[in-house]
Amino acid sequence: MLRMIKKQLKLLFNNRIAMFFVILVPIALTYVFSSASTNNKINLYYADLDKTPYSSELISMLKNNNDLNLISASEATVSEKVDTNSVPEALIIDKNFQNDLFNDKRLNVKMVENYPSSESAIVKEAVLGETNTLKKAAIDSKNISGALNISKDTVSKDLLKKLKVNSNISINDKGNSMNQNTATTSLIGFLAMFLWFVIIQGFRTLIEEKENDTFSRILSTPISYSKYLISKIASTYIFSLILLIVTLTIGKYAFNITFAQNLSAEAAIFAIYLFAITGIVMIFVPFIKKQQTLTILGSILMALTGMLGGSFFPLDEVSSKVILTLSKFTPESWVLNSISDIIFNNAALSSEITSIIVLASIGIVGLSISYTLLNIKIKTERA
Repeated sequence: MLRMIKKQLKLLFNNRIAMFFVILVPIALTYVFSSASTNNKINLYYADLDKTPYSSELISMLKNNNDLNLISASEATVSEKVDTNSVPEALIIDKNFQNDLFNDKRLNVKMVENYPSSESAIVKEAVLGETNTLKKAAIDSKNISGALNISKDTVSKDLLKKLKVNSNISINDKGNSMNQNTATTSLIGFLAMFLWFVIIQGFRTLIEEKENDTFSRILSTPISYSKYLISKIASTYIFSLILLIVTLTIGKYAFNITFAQNLSAEAAIFAIYLFAITGIVMIFVPFIKKQQTLTILGSILMALTGMLGGSFFPLDEVSSKVILTLSKFTPESWVLNSISDIIFNNAALSSEITSIIVLASIGIVGLSISYTLLNIKIKTERA
């Protein structure tokens, strides 16, 4: 049996196209999707009428926000762009902004917008958060200068320096974390989809045997066809696991992402997922007579389950109940939900028992159906 598995593995590793396809395509798509998400910033025009250290610091803090791209302009230009619908919103920092900070008054910061939108909500949240931080710094500097009889400007300057360093560190950490999350989600999504291709390529030889009439000759040999079939399934499964590990390793270093929160749990989920899609593909083997048919059917399955299962976009961003219901019938949705839960929430394997049962059941049912149908076909051939 081991000799048969080794021989089948050699044949699979000779298929360079499948190897490069499943490794390079998920990596390339991850790069495209993660780059697109990081470059999708909101252009925010602003006019600083106060021109004080605190108004400058507000602009600096907003520029460090990963969601915003700040563009300086005059008050007239800012108002004109909003009035002509060139931009949905803009920011105007009025005079006395710094004085109002120190006196704990309502701040002279205006958001000019045409209509409420998701973009304006992001901008408002960012501006509110940074102004509250600056207000606290201004009040602290006022209290410290009064208590220690030190110049308020000197204390403010020191606090602003510390604030700038802390702000940059926290924003950069947040930005890196967001980028890593996007890259991780994209990579595991595309990898889950393209593993279908590897499984399909692994079972092409079973169809080829029918085309070349090798199937009848194999049955006439003393070798047990059941053992031969098991060696095919085992070699395809091992081949897929190896490509999975290689792709994840490349992704780890290419995108600086971490999978090792709970490596054993992640490996177990991926292994059960491979078992599930192996079972699904094997269901079609007894019915298909041409390799081309298997490739076409497999490509349709790969694309359809990938789109519905969340390979292209996270399912938590989908509002359609129909799509969410249909996604439950795809193995991708179960594996991606579990892997994401383990990676991002550090969940234990025991908390993913539902996904494990569903995926394992799919694999067992698929292989059982396929084995039964192939046995019927073998008996027919020998009759």
